[in-house]
Amino acid sequence: MADGYPLDPDAADVQRGAADRLTFFSDAVVAIAITLLALELPAPEGATAAAVLRSLGDHAYEYLAFLIGFLVVAAHWRAHHRVFRWLVGEHPRLVSLALTWLLLIVLTPFLTRVLTEGDLDTVRFGMFAVAQALLQLVFAAMVSVSAREGLFAPSAPALVGAHPWRHAAPGALGFLVSVPLFRLVDRWAFVLWAAVPVLYGRLVARRLPD
Repeated sequence: MADGYPLDPDAADVQRGAADRLTFFSDAVVAIAITLLALELPAPEGATAAAVLRSLGDHAYEYLAFLIGFLVVAAHWRAHHRVFRWLVGEHPRLVSLALTWLLLIVLTPFLTRVLTEGDLDTVRFGMFAVAQALLQLVFAAMVSVSAREGLFAPSAPALVGAHPWRHAAPGALGFLVSVPLFRLVDRWAFVLWAAVPVLYGRLVARRLPD
């Protein structure tokens, strides 16, 4: 084995097949999770157009929560697709981490529904935010293991496996910081999920040499 990748062509084919199965399975689970988000949407009621519009307004927060959940899952999938399309090998630790990542993805539709059940409070908000922070950290661990074990294709860009924890930090920090601040800013805490990574990126960029 060289750089974590078997030299035997047959073993290499097996590894590629295992990597493909892992990525295809991950894509399928993410697709199911996004579909489950839509299944929870309340249908507007009313016999007239005005009544339907009024019903849509009454459920505006549920629709907003769906959009937030969709965008969050889509962002996780985009990051996964960007990195793991270069995967050509498998490792037991990677499989375990991938299943943990998928568990948190599948929980996201449930946690999105929790956001809309009753009055939004720190516990409901925190459950969703902490789960998303964990997704960021588990993903970083997946990339770290893959890079360390040489599971990416030789033709993969150098940035694919570089500094996974540094890349995960802004997103995870945004989710985690929003939880204690929820008591102060209420639903504006959702904005922190996007604002903190942007601010973090600007601060880091300023510290880098020209």
